[in-house]
Parts: sequence; structure tokens; C-alpha cells
Amino acid sequence: MLTATLEQNGKVKKERIFVIDAHSHLGQDVDGATMMNPLAPGSGTFDFWGNVQGRIKGDWKKTGEQSFNTMIDGKATKISWDFEHYPFTDKLYSALAELGQKHSDLKEKSKFYSFIDQGVCFPFQDVFRDKRPEALYRASNINVSRFTTRFPFSMKLIGYGRCDPMEGQKAVNEVKYMREELGLRGLKLHPRSEGWIDNINSQKVIEVLIEAAKYSMPVIFDTRGKGSIMSIGELIRSARNKIKAEHPNLLPHFKVIIAHFAQGNVDDYEVYNTIVQPNTYGDLSMLHGAGAGNFFKSFRKWFIQGNKYNVDNRDWSEYLLFATDYPYFGDAHAEKLLIYVINKQFFDTGGTIADARNILGLNQLRILPEYNLPQVPDQAKSKPSTMIANPDYNENSISGYDMAIKALAKLIVENKFDIKKFCLQFHESWENLSDDVLLTTIAKSKKEEIKLLFMTILKQQASLVAPLQAHMEWKKFGYKYFNPMDREFFATFFQQCYLATDQLKAAEYLSPIFS
Repeated sequence: MLTATLEQNGKVKKERIFVIDAHSHLGQDVDGATMMNPLAPGSGTFDFWGNVQGRIKGDWKKTGEQSFNTMIDGKATKISWDFEHYPFTDKLYSALAELGQKHSDLKEKSKFYSFIDQGVCFPFQDVFRDKRPEALYRASNINVSRFTTRFPFSMKLIGYGRCDPMEGQKAVNEVKYMREELGLRGLKLHPRSEGWIDNINSQKVIEVLIEAAKYSMPVIFDTRGKGSIMSIGELIRSARNKIKAEHPNLLPHFKVIIAHFAQGNVDDYEVYNTIVQPNTYGDLSMLHGAGAGNFFKSFRKWFIQGNKYNVDNRDWSEYLLFATDYPYFGDAHAEKLLIYVINKQFFDTGGTIADARNILGLNQLRILPEYNLPQVPDQAKSKPSTMIANPDYNENSISGYDMAIKALAKLIVENKFDIKKFCLQFHESWENLSDDVLLTTIAKSKKEEIKLLFMTILKQQASLVAPLQAHMEWKKFGYKYFNPMDREFFATFFQQCYLATDQLKAAEYLSPIFS
């Protein structure tokens, strides 16, 4: 995570920003580009993140802009940046290291990449993409799923699938398969490499977009030059009109990302208008250096002067996604984009912490299916919850939160369950990131999917680990203990709830969930 300490009018406030790279690849492209193992030393995605972090530290040392004074909301403000691991992931890695068995090396490996928390990855035009008959990219999608839906990669990678819309019904079926069977969370389309750049605004593509909207999956398009950007803009309008007429309930779930749109298009208002329309986002990959700074100033000024907020009730920064396009572009490129989201110039010209938060990760989170569709478990049989508390906290400073994570680590090592994905929980609004999470787990013995809520009940003292029951819907903005709407939620958990006062008992009580 990125942290910003704000000193304003004698008060100090710390902001936490969850950072997501919205554009990277996994597989082996026909052009020779390769990323077959994100954990590979030196060349893997995770080490790439570490190199980006190192370059930002180097820039701070050179420019002195790790801290600077600026104006925010008309008030003199000092901003100080730093990096910090997201607590749940970091503590889980620490617990695994203490056990000294499988996955015990994750803590050491992750110490250099605390800045970028997660990354979206999707297939290249893989050399092995056509190895299965069901669809052109079936083998590629299976490859991405195998990485992104199992621990430890599931903690860091958000998997998207890929299809070729020119395959017609095969492509539509592949969207359904990648979501329902493979657990992928978005879709990548590449008109140029698949040879349909002259057919972007076509019925076959619209049908694929509608199928993705049924699952609230964001769809990212590769672009090459202004012409393809404008064609995708027309496609979005065509698809939106069809969805409005035939599937109006899907409109909030129709989300298209136009990649690479800003590089070479600073001050191009036709391109800006293509991005600033409903259902549309732009990823900033390829943009770097002074051009990035110029783009942010230009886009923000154009947006405000044109009253563009009224287009879709979104602010200027809510259209933009930080993205690297790794491994096609390296750490130097990424650093020269990122630094212009967190430097003095960004804030002196009107940027805010909220803008940085939106661009660096929050926009990407908000468009994922799990934050837009109800998350309700399939299983009908209720499973017990466990409250984990440490009565000796004042003596040993081991919190209930830490004890609960240690218990989960023990069960991971014992091969009781795997983590398919995890979702962040927020406190009341998107601006307040919580340390609570929703884990989608797989019980190894039965291959059963179990949604596990991990939340703090009393700070430092007690945490609850609870499988969601069949009638329960996860609330991304958290729960209030004395809210009447949440009272039944907690009452259901506490009807069948164990109390564990040490981590061994916690593991013992949690184990039956996965049996």
C-alpha cells in the first residue's frame, strides 16, 4: 500500500491507498514476450513491482519529494509518502514464515514489494492459445485461472480471460465459461492482434460485451492509435443503446476500459470525450514522464471547464486506471507514470488524495464483479463460526486478529483449504479501507467453495472468522454491531459460535468448516 501522512492545521491524518496495476500479462506471446511465473526471481511480475518501488524511492531521494508542502482544499498541507504492506496479507505471510513449512518463503520474497498490492493479468496472444477446441483462448484462460485462483497468487493477482469475438457463439460461451467455471473476473479483447480492428463496432463484439455485463465483468480493449480509440467509443455507444433497449438491468454492469488512450493524445478533446462517457474508463499504460504530468493537468482542466461531471456523475479521476502493460513496458516506464500521481506538481495543480486513490487502485476495485453483484454462498448447510480473543493481550500484545491469522496459516499448511480470491472490506464508504476481508476459499477435502468473513469485533481484542450462510449477503461497506439491519446477521453467527482463546484452539475450531 501507499500511505500519505497529511499535516494540516496542526492535525495529522494518515491515508491508506490500495494500489492495483490494471494491465499486465501472463503466458507466452507469439512475439516472444513471456511471463510464465509471476514469482520468478528477477523477471517475475512481483519482482517487477519491487523494482518500481525501488525506483520511486530513488526519485524521492533525488527530488526530495517524499514529503512536500502544498494546498489541499485551500489549506496549507504537508504530505509525506511511504509504503506499507496490507495488514492481512503481510500477517498471513509472517504466520506462514513462523511455521517454517510450505509458503514460508513468501514473507522474505514480499519484503521489497509492499507498494503495489495487486495486479490484473490476462493472456497474451499465447503460442498455446489454440490447444483446446472449445474456443481460441480456452487453453490461455485455463492457464490464467490456474495461477490466479490458488494461493499464494490469489492474494496478488486478479485474473481476466480472453476471447476472439469473431468466433461468434464460441466467444460468448467462453465468457460464460471463464466466469462460471474458471473464476476469472474480467475480459481482455485485442482487435489488432486477432485481425478484427476494422470490425470493432460489430454485432459479434456487442454480443460478447452483453455476455460480460451479465456477470458484471469489466472488459479491457487494446488500442493502437486514435482510430481504434474512436471506434471503441462508437462500439460502447452502440452496445449501451442495445443494452438500454433490451437488457436495461445490465446497464450498471456494462464496463469498458480503453487501454493506452492517453499516450500521444494529450489535449486531444475528441479522445477525452470518448473516455468521458457512461460505462467507460481509460487505462494509463504507456503514458510516462513529463507527458504524464501534462496529461493530468490538461485532462483535469478540460473536465472542470466543460462541466463534465454531469456526463456520468463521476469526477475526472474516476475515469482513470493506473496500468503498466508489463512485461511490454518495464519498471522505469511505470515509475515515470506513478511519480506524476504523487508528486508536488499533481497537488499544486489541483489533484487531491481522493484523486490519487481513485487512479492508483480504487477505480479498478469498484468495477470488479464481486463489488457489484451479491456475494451469497451456495451451500445450504450452516457451518460454525469462531470468535478468537486473547485474554492475555495486555501481557503478550498478541491480538485476536493475529491469532486468527495464525490459525488460518496453520490450516493452509495442513492443506485444509486454498484461497481462491480475497475481497477488501471498507468502513461505510470507499474512502475508508478496512483490515477486514472476505475470503473465497476451497475446502480441499470436498472441493467445496466457502466464503469466509474475517472481521475485527473489538480492536486488538477479538476477531470473528465466520462462513457466510446461504441466506447471507456480504456487505462491502462493513457491519455495525447495533444496526438493526445487521442484528440478524450477527445473531445468526452467534447461534453456532465457538470461543477460542489461543491459536491452537482457533485452528481446531476452524478446521471443521473445511471438512
